[in-house]
Amino acid sequence: MTDKSNAKNNIDYFKVISKAGDLLEKIVSVPVFVFSIAMTVTVLLGVFFRYLLRTPLGWTEELSRYLMIWMALLSVALCIWRHEHVGVTLFIKKIPIKIAKAIVLFSNILVFYFLYVLTKYGFIMADKGKYQISSALNTTMKWWLMAVPVSSIVCMVFLACKMFLDIKRSNIEEILMSEEVLDAVKREEKLDI
Repeated sequence: MTDKSNAKNNIDYFKVISKAGDLLEKIVSVPVFVFSIAMTVTVLLGVFFRYLLRTPLGWTEELSRYLMIWMALLSVALCIWRHEHVGVTLFIKKIPIKIAKAIVLFSNILVFYFLYVLTKYGFIMADKGKYQISSALNTTMKWWLMAVPVSSIVCMVFLACKMFLDIKRSNIEEILMSEEVLDAVKREEKLDI
């Protein structure tokens, strides 16, 4: 009985959070991929009908714009999880690891608060959009405007997971960069130029 209770108490929360983040990444990647394909097809249809058949479709430009917004905002969340946002890391790499981790944590808390505000007011904006009708698609703007709060929530989940995992990371490069970028930097640094 004691062995089973010890096994339950020895849950590696870092692995659980990492696997949950990876699963959410796969889930979010699906609509991003679908939106990018749908946007591409929509743009090509618009070009085909406008320039080849000389009978333009009125809805292709608007639909492609809204699909691009959804795709881009959800991609922000993926970039948070993959550590792929642009950042200036020269200064932070020069200071002691504990201070650097504190600065990164503070920065992430500020970003998290910004995402919270974006979510709160994004829902308000989307709710007001239910009274607006898109001109070409003839749909309520609520569903198109929901891209802001939905992506902000996904960003907050990814950022919370990342902040939790950063506790265990002992190398500042692991905190600041994706594994692929980190491997590339390590390969670059070993080159004699």
